[in-house]
Amino acid sequence: MNVAALPHEAPRRTLRSTSALGLIGSIAWRNLWRNPRRTWLSTGAIGFAVSLLVFAIAQQAGNYAIMIDNATGMLAGHLQIQRRGFLDNPRVEAVIPDVSRRIDALRAVPGVASATPRISAFVLTSDRDRSFAAQLLGVSPNGERALSTLPDMIAQGRYLQGGAEAFAGDVLARNLGANVGDELVVLGTSPSGGVAALALTLVGTFTTGIAELDRGMLEAPIGTVADAFELKDSAHAIVVRATSVQRSHALAEALRRQPGDDEAVVEWSALIPGLEQGIELDRIFGEILFAMIAAIVTIGVFNGFVMTIFERTREFGTLLAIGMRPRGVIGMLQVEAACLSIVGCVVGLGVGVPVVLWLERVGIPLGHAGEAMRSFHMADRMYPALNVGVILKPVVLMILCTQLAGLLPALRVRRILPVEALRAA
Repeated sequence: MNVAALPHEAPRRTLRSTSALGLIGSIAWRNLWRNPRRTWLSTGAIGFAVSLLVFAIAQQAGNYAIMIDNATGMLAGHLQIQRRGFLDNPRVEAVIPDVSRRIDALRAVPGVASATPRISAFVLTSDRDRSFAAQLLGVSPNGERALSTLPDMIAQGRYLQGGAEAFAGDVLARNLGANVGDELVVLGTSPSGGVAALALTLVGTFTTGIAELDRGMLEAPIGTVADAFELKDSAHAIVVRATSVQRSHALAEALRRQPGDDEAVVEWSALIPGLEQGIELDRIFGEILFAMIAAIVTIGVFNGFVMTIFERTREFGTLLAIGMRPRGVIGMLQVEAACLSIVGCVVGLGVGVPVVLWLERVGIPLGHAGEAMRSFHMADRMYPALNVGVILKPVVLMILCTQLAGLLPALRVRRILPVEALRAA
């Protein structure tokens, strides 16, 4: 026994394995082009499926971002800083102190596009002999213009500027019988249990198309509301808008390391739970559709490999007769399937990605629906959103489906008898 040769045995074995894999890959690649028409049909089907899935998933992601922006842009913001438990139990005394300093600090945080304080209270609003319950929001007019689309949804009059002014839903104003310029009397309860009273001049009304807002909400400058409710430099929420929807979660995680023990960072998914549920439902239907597309392509590739097995039975019998194991033949067919899927994915990405990049820049017009959305200050175009997940998901899905489509017929090789296979025509 040559002991000196032992250290070289592992490298030699690795070299032989690498050489064998390279040989199998080379043979598998040549085998694909023995029938170019079938190969191009299969790669075309895979490429079409990949490009279609890239477009569909990118469009889905872009639509979700627009939906979230539209929903959060009216009032909620991408996230809010509140006292812990305020979302479920909005008590008037659950305030964040020293809010001016907190706002200045937040605006300097990377990823924050805008931040503004809000006071929220349930009040009784009256004009002459009519009274209705409503939600009063104490807001910073400049901060709301930077964060919310509500200041642009004016039905009559103008938005808040300061002082003892009110900006109310048009249905609420109509129920009260109030017109722009009338005085509204607002009564609420202060944190100490006393009566908080305000006399506000109605300077404008808004219409959002959302009944509960149009008939039950009014805004007033935060300084006026804070004085009436004895809140000084405090607010019930700091509303934050991130530079993009995609960055909002990372921003929320960063801000969670800053608030005090009695404060919470609430993301849009908790502020508008119905929106998240709708997105999840739509995503499930999308996954079913994507699976159906993949299944159709898989059946086509499966049929191609079934024909390949029958046409090459004699070839497989020869390989088995000269000592190749069935798993080696199956492995070679799997390599062929991998090459087929890779070519198809490259073709699909070559078509799908440039189209999505172009549409991401110019958008897809919505026609008459876009005009209606513009009237509510929403985007009138759909913009696909391309990211790494949009590219990887179709590629991984189609490679796995192609491998499965190639494996099932290839298992028949285990039942091939070399003697009978060599007699096949």
